[in-house]
Parts: sequence; C-alpha cells; structure tokens
Amino acid sequence: MKAVIIGAGRVGLGCAADILERAGMEVVVLGRGEIVEGLNLHGHALVRTVDGATATTREVPLRAVDMQADHAAAVVEIASADLVCTAVGPRNLEAILPLLTEGLEAATLPVDVIAFENTEDAGTILRRGVGAAADGHGFSPAVVDRVVAHREHAGEDRPVMVTAEPTCRVVVDGGALVRDWSHLPTVRTTEDFRAWFHAKLHCYSAGHATAAYLGQLKGYRYVHAAVADPEIAALVLGAMEEGRQGLLHRYGPEVAGTPEDLQAILHRFGNAALGDTTARVGRDVSRKVSRKDRLVGAARAARRAGLEPVNLGYAVAAALHTLPTAAPASGTHRAEAVARLTGLKPGNSIVTLVQNTWAGLGSRAALLSLDLALPAWEAPIRSAA
Repeated sequence: MKAVIIGAGRVGLGCAADILERAGMEVVVLGRGEIVEGLNLHGHALVRTVDGATATTREVPLRAVDMQADHAAAVVEIASADLVCTAVGPRNLEAILPLLTEGLEAATLPVDVIAFENTEDAGTILRRGVGAAADGHGFSPAVVDRVVAHREHAGEDRPVMVTAEPTCRVVVDGGALVRDWSHLPTVRTTEDFRAWFHAKLHCYSAGHATAAYLGQLKGYRYVHAAVADPEIAALVLGAMEEGRQGLLHRYGPEVAGTPEDLQAILHRFGNAALGDTTARVGRDVSRKVSRKDRLVGAARAARRAGLEPVNLGYAVAAALHTLPTAAPASGTHRAEAVARLTGLKPGNSIVTLVQNTWAGLGSRAALLSLDLALPAWEAPIRSAA
C-alpha cells in the first residue's frame, strides 16, 4: 500500500512518515525545494527520539516530490495512493486544495485523506474544499500526540533529521474513512472523535501552553526548565486537572484519564533533550486563548463541571500578558480586552477571573518567587537548562 504525505515538516516526517513506514507502506512526501532535494539525496529521513540521556535514531525510507516544481508528478502520486496525509498546518490547508482536488479527481480507487493538523474540523475543511472530487473518498481529522521539536536540513553526508519525543499516538475518526486504519501502529480509530480531540486539547495542550506562558513570565527559555520550577509545575498540574474534571463531567472516565496520566504528561514536558522553547510552544497567542481552544475551552468545560478554573485563568492571563499592546490600564478596559481576545461575553465569570488575575501580574509576588514589575517581553531571559 502507498501513502502520500503533503508536507515535509516536523509532523509530516517525525510522526506521519514514521508511523506509515512502520506499517510497511511505501511513503512518498510532497514538499518544496531544498528539503525535497535532501530527502531524495539520501532516500530516507532520520527520526531521532530523545528522552533525557536516552536517544535512538531510526531510518525512515521514503522518496519525495517537489509539489511546486513538478505539480503533475505530485498529482499522479496522490491519484495512485491508498492514503493521503496532510501535515501543512491548519492555516495552509486552503493552499493545497487545488493539488488535492486534481489528485482525487484522477484516482480510480477510493482514497482516504487524514489531516494531521490537530484541528477538529480539518477533515471537513478538506472534504468541502475539494467539492465534487470528494465523492467516494474518506476525510478525517487527526489528533497527533507527539512533540517533534526540530527538523535539520540535509548535507552531503547528513540526511534530513527530525528530533521527537518517544511518545507517538494518533486518533482518527474511523467513521469518516473508507478503510479501517486501526492496524497502523499507535493509531486509534474512534466513532467519537470530538471526545478524544477534547481530551488532548484540554489536558495535554492546555498544560503545555500553561507551562510556556508561565515560563515566559518567570524568564525561562525552555519548557523543561519552566516545569522544573515547583510553582510552575503546580500550576500546570492544576490547569490540567481542571481540564480533566471538565472531560470527566462531559465524557466520563475513559476519556478523562487519571491524575497519574497528568503526572506522566508533566514528565514529558520535562524532557530536556528536546530543547523545546517556551516561545515555540507559546506562539500564536490569539488562537490559543480563543473561546474554543485549549485554555478558554478547558476553562469553560471546568465551569460546566462546577469548578472555578483558577489555574486555567492564570494561564490565560499570563498568555495575554505576553502581548505588548494588549494590557489596558483600567479594570473596565481590561475586561473589554479579555472579552475581545477570548471571544467571551464581557459579563462571563471567566472574563472576570482572567481580568483580576491579569491585573495582579503587574505587582510583586504574583507568583511567590517572582517580581513581575516588568512585563514578560521586557524581562531578562534565564534558563535552568
């Protein structure tokens, strides 16, 4: 069987290609420019998994096609695939629609398309975007649970290499696909994709963002250094527990997991060998504090479960504090800013919680060991790495 991956970035190579090649599939990567040349020069990519002092490197055989320089060849690859995976980032899905449409129109057998984009509606976006070409084919989003922190370009004696954590899990919407892909290693198919999407978003993703924004507040460059700080670690665990309680209330214990699962996630955040930065994890603040995303979405679910999401509120306030132009001086204007940036109504209790916490970030000892008189973007960077 043949799999085509649209996107030669960290997720495409470090997650999708790794899984599909392990399943014995022929892997073809569609990318652009230098990265395609490097992949074809060596005929494989290296996937390096690191956990503390332990590291393993695995060759992933593949070939690559430049979808910009050789559009016709890229169409042929899609048309002859059993499975197409996208890994281009949610904001770039529209740009690949013409290529995907042509490929599916030329296909003579059903093709499944899985969007490795960590976005709930990515499959729907692709299905609607290709129009009539969708007939007979399957489209699913995917929850990707693996940090791939780095991608290094190839040299004459050095293949393209990505560095990732050992954990690698993917959840797809089985009911939206033509074939059963549950045989793929570490892939789970489900009929309740939304539940598992929220499980990742409201625990892992919320905790990761909390570590990044609180880390920036305290001047840490790396995520692993941030979660080694006891105050930050406690707040990260608190935020994830609030997210877990929201999941428990809505979906039950199987989806919500256990407090021990949260400790395991915190351990993953502390993987120093990844060298993952608070800036990378915390980027795109406006999306990550939006109403349905990891922090505010988890806080809303916690409120429905009867909890006051104090830790998630702190994380949202810390995120907003990283925006140089976002902090109005007065309480009324600050509440309006929180409502505008999160998409919540001004009178929402979460807006009040975030507003009050945000106001405190300009005073001493907002966190016990930290003077926050300077906003985060002016604070000196220090690292415990």
